[in-house]
Amino acid sequence: MSESGNPVSPYGQPSYGQNPYDQNPYGQAPYGQAPYGPNPYGQNALAAGAAASYPAMGYAGVLPVRTDYAAWARRVGAMLLDDIPALVAAAFFVVGYSLFISALVQSNSGSVPTAGVVPMVISGILYLVALGWTIYNRWIRAGRTGQSWGKRLTKIVLVSEVTSQPIGPVNAFLRDLVHILDGFAYVGYLWPLWDEKKQTFADKLMKTIVIDAPGPK
Repeated sequence: MSESGNPVSPYGQPSYGQNPYDQNPYGQAPYGQAPYGPNPYGQNALAAGAAASYPAMGYAGVLPVRTDYAAWARRVGAMLLDDIPALVAAAFFVVGYSLFISALVQSNSGSVPTAGVVPMVISGILYLVALGWTIYNRWIRAGRTGQSWGKRLTKIVLVSEVTSQPIGPVNAFLRDLVHILDGFAYVGYLWPLWDEKKQTFADKLMKTIVIDAPGPK
């Protein structure tokens, strides 16, 4: 019997009057408390893992504003480089046609002149070469890599506005077809001068953008 009137257990533990679990016999903290004091990391480990796994609300899906849209002058330069075969073919045609018209005007015999025929035939052959070059360079190569040879030389890239990846040969071909809209009074080709994303009409319809190529310019 203790001085307080509570019976004492023969094994040295309190009996009846005290809760035997009030004090952990092994020196550990009671249930519900951290056994080693405050969490050394400042937060519950599971909560920390969850916070790392899920982004904060309000920031998911927010994309940074692009500032790498290609300058209009570089786009024009790339187009001229890509169109060199077609431009050469056009030059032969203009020369041949001019010679033919001049000879026709000066002819008094009523026969069809042959002047200028050779340059125009050469022009037709060159136009076929230019078509093959366009299929490879602007549709296959640029569709797969984002760069025709002209774009590679001017260090710009054609990509999807949605995925930032090359658009593929089929879409590259369709984009060139839609460029017909840009040709009306050349307004579409000039549109990148004041457009926020420097897009032509074809770019807007096909959801494409032309950006600076990564690396030194």
